[in-house]
Amino acid sequence: MTRLLSIENLKVSFPTEDGIVRAVDGVNLTVNSGETVAIVGESGSGKTVTSLSVMGLHKKGSAMIEGSIKLLDGDVERDVVQMNPAEVRSVRGRSVAMIFQDPMSSLHPYYKIGNQLAEAYEVHNPGAKKAAKARAIEMLDLVGISEPALRAEEFPHQFSGGMRQRVMIAMALMNSPKMLIADEPTTALDVTVQAQILTLLASLQKEFNMGILLITHDLGVVAQVSDRVNVMYAGRIVEQATIDAITL
Repeated sequence: MTRLLSIENLKVSFPTEDGIVRAVDGVNLTVNSGETVAIVGESGSGKTVTSLSVMGLHKKGSAMIEGSIKLLDGDVERDVVQMNPAEVRSVRGRSVAMIFQDPMSSLHPYYKIGNQLAEAYEVHNPGAKKAAKARAIEMLDLVGISEPALRAEEFPHQFSGGMRQRVMIAMALMNSPKMLIADEPTTALDVTVQAQILTLLASLQKEFNMGILLITHDLGVVAQVSDRVNVMYAGRIVEQATIDAITL
């Protein structure tokens, strides 16, 4: 297995009128190719702050970040914390991608689905409009959306919640990243659709040999799909174990 992500002593603090809020306080974890590593914890424990740090989505002025987030970019490990904004944009979506937790609001309501997917491809392949459109249709088909060429011309409101989540997965995989962050990917979905999305992620992971960092508070989801689990509380990881050990 290849190490795709290594977080070492990550600390993320936010200055407020009442003082410094330390949202993440010394997190250490790794993700290898082909495995699913879960971060589980209650709301406010620091799960999403950790994942946004990996994506480089905290504003430098509003968040103080210490430690290192080493990400495999091609054949080279690079530290996201040390990158400038342009360097972060170059790896975001290409080496690491993220499925955000609310598919209902993550898509732009006024743009066609195919155009939104194509835009994600063109960020890393400027001028490749024809290839981007073909890739969008290919990815819609891959995530199980029927008649992908027709559905690519539709708008988000014409898709169900489960279909929108499939679109978000397709968007995350447009540039074939090796590392995928899934932030509460089944929260807004009913139980049947939840199972379909988890099965889809597992099959895509096997096909692309991706590493997945799964952010959730649902222990049932963790038990179903994870290889290793990190239990987070008050900004710290308080327990790390394999799924078999931690569910005993």
